[in-house]
Amino acid sequence: MWPSKMKVNKKLLPIKGHFFLFNAGTAPLVSYLSTYARQLGFTSTTVGLIYTVLPVFGLIAKPLFGVIADRLKIQKSLFILFQVVTMVSFLAIYFIPESGAKVSVELDCGDSATTLRSCYDSADQIDKCKVSSLSDSSGNSTATCEMSCGMTSPKMWQTVCEHWHIPKYCYSDARHIDYTAFINNVHANDSCVYMASNKVILDGFSYVPSCRVGSGYVDINEPCSLDCDNQNLANLIGSNEANMTCLDKMLNFRVCNNNTQDLANITGDSYSKCQASCELAPHAPWRLMEICEGWGADAAQTCRPGTPEPLPASLAFTGTVTLNTFMAEHKCVYVHLKQIQLEDGSIHYPYCGSKAAYQIGDELFHSTCDITCNNEMVNELFKSASESHADDSTQYSMQFWLFFLLMIISWVGQAVVVTFADAICFNLLGTKISLYGKQRLWGSVGFGLFSLLTGVLIDAFSSGAVKNYTVAFVLMFVFLCGDVLVSCYIKVESTRMSVNMMADIGSLLTSLPTVVFLLWTVAVGLCTGLIWQFLFWHIEDIAGLSCDGAAYVKTLQGLASAIQTFGGEIPFMFVSGHVIQKFGHTNTMSLVLFGFGVRFLLYSVVTDPWWILPIEMFQGITFGMFYPTMTSYATVVSPPGSETTVQGLVGAVFEGVGSSLGSFIGGRLYAAYGGWNTFLYFGIGALVACAVHALAQLALGRRAHLDADRGYTSVIKYGQENDTVHILEEINDAS
Repeated sequence: MWPSKMKVNKKLLPIKGHFFLFNAGTAPLVSYLSTYARQLGFTSTTVGLIYTVLPVFGLIAKPLFGVIADRLKIQKSLFILFQVVTMVSFLAIYFIPESGAKVSVELDCGDSATTLRSCYDSADQIDKCKVSSLSDSSGNSTATCEMSCGMTSPKMWQTVCEHWHIPKYCYSDARHIDYTAFINNVHANDSCVYMASNKVILDGFSYVPSCRVGSGYVDINEPCSLDCDNQNLANLIGSNEANMTCLDKMLNFRVCNNNTQDLANITGDSYSKCQASCELAPHAPWRLMEICEGWGADAAQTCRPGTPEPLPASLAFTGTVTLNTFMAEHKCVYVHLKQIQLEDGSIHYPYCGSKAAYQIGDELFHSTCDITCNNEMVNELFKSASESHADDSTQYSMQFWLFFLLMIISWVGQAVVVTFADAICFNLLGTKISLYGKQRLWGSVGFGLFSLLTGVLIDAFSSGAVKNYTVAFVLMFVFLCGDVLVSCYIKVESTRMSVNMMADIGSLLTSLPTVVFLLWTVAVGLCTGLIWQFLFWHIEDIAGLSCDGAAYVKTLQGLASAIQTFGGEIPFMFVSGHVIQKFGHTNTMSLVLFGFGVRFLLYSVVTDPWWILPIEMFQGITFGMFYPTMTSYATVVSPPGSETTVQGLVGAVFEGVGSSLGSFIGGRLYAAYGGWNTFLYFGIGALVACAVHALAQLALGRRAHLDADRGYTSVIKYGQENDTVHILEEINDAS
């Protein structure tokens, strides 16, 4: 039967509210910051380096501000101040642009098609699912890409002009063209004579003077002066100008003259050689381009680029790619470039004609282009190819240093807030420190709920593998603002100051059981650092094994966080006090390391991302039991008045040494061997550490009385008799 009136300890409500709101506010970002860094363009080695250095700042900040708070008795003021610092620094991260590393592709111009080629460091890095999905697109599906291609030689501009039909940068200074024309037929029509040519010589090369008429072609009608060796033709032309024209797809010269007798003398087959000098309209380079293309006169000097100004270093345009032409071959991905559009709106088709016999050694077109497309999947393929060749030395850009600085500030803010919250909570609990887990579990509730919600919302507001994290930053800001307000109502009671704090803490640190405890804290920190920074990376890699993995990966990561919380942390934190009292701190410590070992070994064999979810139940042992064990042990052995200092010291060892090393080693192993092998190595290491810790505690049990005489118990607070006696019983029972 339920009691008619439930008894609520109103004094503990604000600290419960803080745990819930602070964790609800940090969960949307802390859970996803390492993958957010990956999206910004940072490698696993770089992310590992960042998370290696961050705990070092926590190592300094926790005991430093702990001492300041204990000395000046300003715990609450610093507590609220660093909540604001955390919120502002997190919010600033949102405005950091992506790393700015340009995505590039190679453009190869072929006989009948131009392709974009993007090559990876190895064929295994190609996302075959994306390539398959794009190649299965409907025939008319396209993507537009903003491109800027390097133009490294005049020959490349010549190709652009002659084959792409873009004469803008070519021939702009050409005012005339001189050549030899061989006349093979003359006929009259409407008082004009048309002289057909079947052969021309331009710059020493012989060509058939073909021409083109119709829509889309340039109408050639250039005035020419002719000097012919046939006297009748010379008399007919006289001082008149002949105009180049196209008739029956061949070059003709048209001369209009009323002298019918001269016309009668030359009509019919007439073979003559004429020296032609034709004027070209200024600012109309496409006329010369049309002549050169019709004749196939690429090799002629006249038809080569000749601009009065230096040629640009690049050509910018909007390209259209046909999605169903995507294909992967060897280490490269290929796609057909259908057409391009220049800034003036003109559309061109980037094809390259076959090379003539004398051009075998020439390269028509091969360029490297910066590219950004309006299709996320296309962007991801090109971007991942560029990143596969990235050198770690190129990672240290302005974006990196901004991200690093703000991460340091936010990490220090969180470190101080978490340490002070634990100290304040134990202060409010007084002698009932076994109830700590029941207060701290509200933090797990907030973290689990909003990790899951954030993951679902990120997937909902995103398309493809590139995620929109805006909702995460909004949730963070709202809940941390609420946390600041709630924390103003927390009442912190002053504690008696240690007579000689440094001497008492020194005595604590020199005791052998404390050294073993700190080494255990480092070992757990190593394992926790790997999970914090690279578990979500591993989930993304496993999800990447299937073609639809990117669509649900953030939801899956959110579910993993929720199961960690509701299936692991909350139940174990709720019973942590009873478990510790029943089995003892030292046995619980060994259990935590064993849990990490089994958990990591399971990660190392998973190939279906959904099997990650049941493994997350181990979070109950690896964090739900670990954190109450660590904090309660540290509180019990703290000298009176130094609770914040000792909590900061232990937390600094956990994060500044353990988590830092875990991030560094994990990042290196992840980059070298991948996620599966990294978790395998850490799993074996955790089981070895578990065995070593159990043996160490067995050895310590035989020296329990000697350790007590050396001052280990002199720093234990006797105001908390039950827990003090329990720790001493652990030592004595082991002997």
